[in-house]
Amino acid sequence: MEIIPVIDIMNNIAVHGMGGNREEYKPLKTVLCDSSNPIDIIEKYKENGAEKVYIADLDAIMKNGDNFNIIRELPIYKIVDAGISTKKDIEYMRALKICDKLIVGTETLNDLDLLGEKDIILSLDFKDGKLLNYELDDILDNVNKNTPLIILDISSVGTQSGINKNLIKYIIDKTNNPIYIGGGIKDENDLKDAYDLGAQGVLIATAVHKGILDLKEIIEKYG
Repeated sequence: MEIIPVIDIMNNIAVHGMGGNREEYKPLKTVLCDSSNPIDIIEKYKENGAEKVYIADLDAIMKNGDNFNIIRELPIYKIVDAGISTKKDIEYMRALKICDKLIVGTETLNDLDLLGEKDIILSLDFKDGKLLNYELDDILDNVNKNTPLIILDISSVGTQSGINKNLIKYIIDKTNNPIYIGGGIKDENDLKDAYDLGAQGVLIATAVHKGILDLKEIIEKYG
């Protein structure tokens, strides 16, 4: 099971995501280093064994500019959510060549034809228990069967409230797509549950930054 650390970037700095209330996000404070510079954070991730990073460009997602210049400079395999809505957005992002894999999230998705797109990751964006903008079964029935899926609980981001095992099991049972879990990881029990459920990977940030989970240890144990 892959352990993929997360970095949320807004106004060119790493911020601490909390429950999806992005206007209230503050500069990231972490036990890894005394910095909220995304480059410093990524270097610490790498030192602890991370090979990939999930990046949320919050400005791009909110259609309020972007952080592409700093994302381009981050020296690691990058999975990026930049608020893609249409095929044109995908073509634009691919032309920029700032990341290795693009995320299409239901929060910003406008063109359902993108569900058949190859070489993307689809983020199933949940808030308050509901998939944003779409019916879950409609999305699962139409997504490319090889497309990795992220089950992202935006309401739980930064809260360490735990993962929704029932929802994860429902999606895993309904699809054969690789499944990644993000939002709310509180401790190693959640990692064990994700592993036992059959998740391909877990996205993690707050528990690492607070020192509850040791990034190097969990990568060595589960990777």
